[in-house]
Amino acid sequence: MKTSIEYRDPLELSEELAKLGQLTKITQLEGGSGFYTMQAANTNKVALAEISANKTLLYEGWGNGITIDFNWITPKTNTQGAFGYCDGFKMTRNSLAGFGTINSVPGNAWGKYNNECTSTGCMLEKQLLFELLENCKAYDGLERLTGDQGIYCNNKALNQLKRLAAREVSAGIQYPEKYFDLVIACLEEPMTEENSQNPKHIDQLREIINLAHSEKTMGSPLSLLEVCKYINTSQASLYRICQEYFGMGIIELMTQIRLEESRRIMLNQDARQKLNLYSIRDIAIKYGFKHQGRYARRYYTAFGELPSQTIEKSRRYKLPIK
Repeated sequence: MKTSIEYRDPLELSEELAKLGQLTKITQLEGGSGFYTMQAANTNKVALAEISANKTLLYEGWGNGITIDFNWITPKTNTQGAFGYCDGFKMTRNSLAGFGTINSVPGNAWGKYNNECTSTGCMLEKQLLFELLENCKAYDGLERLTGDQGIYCNNKALNQLKRLAAREVSAGIQYPEKYFDLVIACLEEPMTEENSQNPKHIDQLREIINLAHSEKTMGSPLSLLEVCKYINTSQASLYRICQEYFGMGIIELMTQIRLEESRRIMLNQDARQKLNLYSIRDIAIKYGFKHQGRYARRYYTAFGELPSQTIEKSRRYKLPIK
């Protein structure tokens, strides 16, 4: 199945991924409309999703308790270096990450990918994978999974995994057992100095993502000092981390997420009724914007339309899938 979406905002993307059982929220970290493509295929043991976007996107999700995600990127050019992050793990040509989905904890997994690569997710049934790892005494692989870390893989198995997924994501999954064999081979690659390094700031980054999506902090936004106290870090350190991983400050990131969550509610009449949000002012206050005029200006800058225009759109809102 291939889906292409031209969008004014990234809310439609979350809804499409939800149809595939992937619970995630998406924040676009740069302005303007975008174009997004997704191919997906699945069996009862394996699911594949290949994603490409022309904007840098931040995904916040969590495990479902049934599968474990294995994510990698494929550069569109010969450019070297990092193309994004998965749970704080730097995604290069040889990266395999996403192990945080081993736990079904909200916000336990996140990813940010730029427009210079495609990202692929391979979701394997957790119970079967664990049985195979234990049967073949793949203890290094088990340790890496339960450590919620990514790995840098330099063996042939990762390239074979990429080629197999690239073929079957469009043609259909014919050899589900091969994915388990190849993932185990990747996880069992001998430890190297590069591979033994823990993702930098991984715990702080997860706290930042969780905090930014917290309903409590959306309604009562924290100051920079309060964020630093909550995460137990200095302002200088927090600034460096956010600039490196998100290209913006923590307050700007949290404000953008609050704006998009308010837009999500505006586009969903049923949700507004259930939450007793009967006016734009009600919605603005729920998401921490106390001054309706300032909220409207921020909203217009972010989405190119006024909140009232979004409310009107919600009466005829359809996903623009082509």
